[in-house]
Amino acid sequence: MESSRMMSVRGTNIRLLEGGAGDALIYLHGATGGGQWLPFLDRLAARFHVYAPEHPGFGASDDLPEMDSIEDLAYFYLDFLDTLGLDGARFIGSSLGGWLAVEIAAIAPHRVSQLILLDAAGLHVEGVNVPDLFMLDDEQVLELTIHNPESLAQRRQALIAADARQAEVMARNRATVANLAWNPYFHRPKLRHRLHRIQLPVLLIWGEFDRIFPPAIGAEYERLLPDAKLHIIPECGHLPAQERVDEVAERAMRFLLEGVR
Repeated sequence: MESSRMMSVRGTNIRLLEGGAGDALIYLHGATGGGQWLPFLDRLAARFHVYAPEHPGFGASDDLPEMDSIEDLAYFYLDFLDTLGLDGARFIGSSLGGWLAVEIAAIAPHRVSQLILLDAAGLHVEGVNVPDLFMLDDEQVLELTIHNPESLAQRRQALIAADARQAEVMARNRATVANLAWNPYFHRPKLRHRLHRIQLPVLLIWGEFDRIFPPAIGAEYERLLPDAKLHIIPECGHLPAQERVDEVAERAMRFLLEGVR
């Protein structure tokens, strides 16, 4: 059973969801925010102690005034690892969280033992169209994010039903993302020149119909990372761990437990 608590990292309080037992596995959420224990995390918690922190500036977590780049957030998570006494942890990052996980691994490769990226931001690929999410409303972003019609309808209903508090959280999350990823837009030019530092095994999982960060970005990660393998999930959008839970969880567990990609 998962639990939720507030955790202080060098004076900044963040919400931490955790569950399961075993080796440490850290899940880093994307731009829409965290604070939810996803069915995907339940699958992972069958074999691992899963930590799902809510980044500073999101949801119930404190702001971090000095944070104005994804690199700053990566250093915050090195302090997070120190606070928990973790070293050589496994990381899974989705979207913005995938970019964050890559930055952590590039800065301190010895702190990461395995890495799974789910439709990660972080790289600019010439000729690949990435929509300007800050010019779109929540409904338009949702339509770009979810491919499965049934899942899209459910998300649309949840968006319509959002109360004032939920709307406030979404607005705050969006402001934090703008602070981290507005300029350059959802990438850091120097990152591609740091990826050679990540010698550890990397599994890349991408939705076939991701219209936010298209699969060509995954292919570029595969090309630049020394030891990476890309898998495309058919009939899937930007959130494979939510749209195709069974398939993605099975593939992730095979990689984490057996090294199979």
